[in-house]
Amino acid sequence: MKLFDAVPNELFSVLASPNRSLYADALDVLYESYQENLKIPEETLYSMLRGKLEQQLAEATFEGEDIDEEELRDVSGRARFLIRKLDSKGWLEKQRGEDFDEYITVPGYSSRLLELFHLLQDDSPMWGYSYVFGTYSTLKVASEGSSVYDKMAAVYSAYDNTQSLIKLLQMVYHNVKHFFQRQINMQNVNVILASHFDDFGQKVVEAYIRPLKIKDSVPKYRVPIQTILSGWLEDDALLTAMSNAALQDRRGSDLNACRSDLLRKIFWVKERYDNIEHEFLDEIDQQVRRYTRATTQKIENLTNRDHNVRGNLNYLLTALSRNRRASELVEQIQPAFQLYEQSFLSEKSVWYRKRPGKRTKAAPVLIQEDRIDPEMARQAQQLLRSEYGRSAIAAYVEQWLGAAGVCYSEDLDLKDDKAYIMSLLAVLTGDDRFSTYTVHEMEGVYSENGYSIPRLQIKRREEKT
Repeated sequence: MKLFDAVPNELFSVLASPNRSLYADALDVLYESYQENLKIPEETLYSMLRGKLEQQLAEATFEGEDIDEEELRDVSGRARFLIRKLDSKGWLEKQRGEDFDEYITVPGYSSRLLELFHLLQDDSPMWGYSYVFGTYSTLKVASEGSSVYDKMAAVYSAYDNTQSLIKLLQMVYHNVKHFFQRQINMQNVNVILASHFDDFGQKVVEAYIRPLKIKDSVPKYRVPIQTILSGWLEDDALLTAMSNAALQDRRGSDLNACRSDLLRKIFWVKERYDNIEHEFLDEIDQQVRRYTRATTQKIENLTNRDHNVRGNLNYLLTALSRNRRASELVEQIQPAFQLYEQSFLSEKSVWYRKRPGKRTKAAPVLIQEDRIDPEMARQAQQLLRSEYGRSAIAAYVEQWLGAAGVCYSEDLDLKDDKAYIMSLLAVLTGDDRFSTYTVHEMEGVYSENGYSIPRLQIKRREEKT
């Protein structure tokens, strides 16, 4: 479909007329009423036009317009003419309600254009976007659930989010180019600094580039996203079920079309995340570095080229800063400027870095090894065999298991050193094939009474029959 097959032929004529500024403001009022009301009474739009555009309506000439003399006579008639004009060109439509009042409706193409015009007037950056994290969280929730429909919808959501991310990256890249072009035409140092720190720093770096590096980071979520999608690709039964869900949702004409569409979107998302760092993020970083380097060089050139008092002072202060004892230079400029050397005391004024002394070689120190008392060694081994032997560990674990046959770290009652040691020994002996229990380590750490152990699941082994 071509453009003027989708919109009326004279839709944009109001924006090419001598009163285009007035019509643009009227379209903005129409957008505001469209945002605030589900049903827009004609009187509401008329009141908004008259209240917000009274001055513009009074000053407009309407030369060459098909306006009646009665409409031209006062502001009220001119506001009525605006509604009639926008209606005739296709920006709005009228319909009569059940109460016989006139209501305004906005066609689909008109609402999209009104949204675009509003965004063009609002140059504030977009904050709080989360396309990468949104893709990851949607896929993760769907993969952990059992709903096939959720998995199918997650693929389409990931595809849409990735497309939005690509559009955002393209916009950022071209926005940097736009600032580059603006900077070429600037010749004032203060204007360049304001453009760099206020406009570029806030509207590009803080709004888009910084979140892409920290919050909505592609390197952070790329691998989990691709892992989930790869797992779904390898499951043919799941793909068939997702294709059936897509067919029921009327996302394709038949099962094969839905399956092909799902595969195409999955492969496209995986490929995008493979190349997005090299093709987009690296290019944006390189463009930002070029812009920053060019801005710095231009500021230096403009400053050094300035031969007035400010440029001379900059040269002198730079030369003095390179040599703390530039006495000859001070004497030369003393007739023109009264310069005095100033010093101050700080917490570092009486501090000197300690220099390490020269190490001297001293006599070697003999280490005497004490012999282990055999009786103490025998008692230690007996203690280990009696209180911490395999049978003692198994009995201790049986107390934890009880009748339930399973327990977790929260059930171990780590009240003293013995309980803590037994929990560690239980982990070490849990893999023994002769053990009466198994130990499974879960994610996280459990702490109690100053003792910290991994989160565990201890379960009694089933007796083989």
